[in-house]
Amino acid sequence: MLPQQPFIGFSLPTSNTTYTPNQFFDVCLPHCSRGTVRLVAYLIRKTLGWSDAQGRPQAEQHAVSYADFERAGVGRDMIKSAIDEAIKGHFIRCIRAPHANASGKPGISGLYELLWDERNSDYIKDPKQFRGFFAGEGNRTYIPNQFFDLIVPHQPLSVVKVVGSVIRFSIGFQNKWGHRRRNVALSFQHLLNYTRLSDRTTLTQAIRKSLAANFIERVESGFFDPEGS
Repeated sequence: MLPQQPFIGFSLPTSNTTYTPNQFFDVCLPHCSRGTVRLVAYLIRKTLGWSDAQGRPQAEQHAVSYADFERAGVGRDMIKSAIDEAIKGHFIRCIRAPHANASGKPGISGLYELLWDERNSDYIKDPKQFRGFFAGEGNRTYIPNQFFDLIVPHQPLSVVKVVGSVIRFSIGFQNKWGHRRRNVALSFQHLLNYTRLSDRTTLTQAIRKSLAANFIERVESGFFDPEGS
């Protein structure tokens, strides 16, 4: 087997992208377990990563087996709890429950789809009020597929949160003239608050790993002000 090539950075978000709801970064990623983040990301990639010439998803409902969930990075013993959390959080809808082989009947994979909030014109960030992804125009970002294919299924949740935060506040931010950022100044405390990581040590280690793996780049070093200003 040939050695895996080191990651040298994301491709420009002009092709091979998934038109991703920003609420994945604002609601799902900071508040959900690793299994649920991977499950929701998998369905986003399956649904929005493959579109026709008019930009419509080629398929909105997906039959997903336990083997598919495992390939998405969800451990077999965590699949049921991840599905339950994703449904309870209003990220996905179960159209058909899965059934295992029994009494000569073949097993059936569950059928799932992303849940969209058609009733609310407001962009919701509060997970307690979230009832599905924003269904109107905008509030989405073209995210390189490498994020979904290489990072979300294989990296610790802390690293996914750090990389996702940088994505959200750089290319995920569009000003009134339609331009998107290439880089962004983020304080340590801002990252800690947004990612909702449990402690500063975990965040420090996640940042270091993300830098070492070329998932993010430090354009300019910050510094601590002893005067606190």
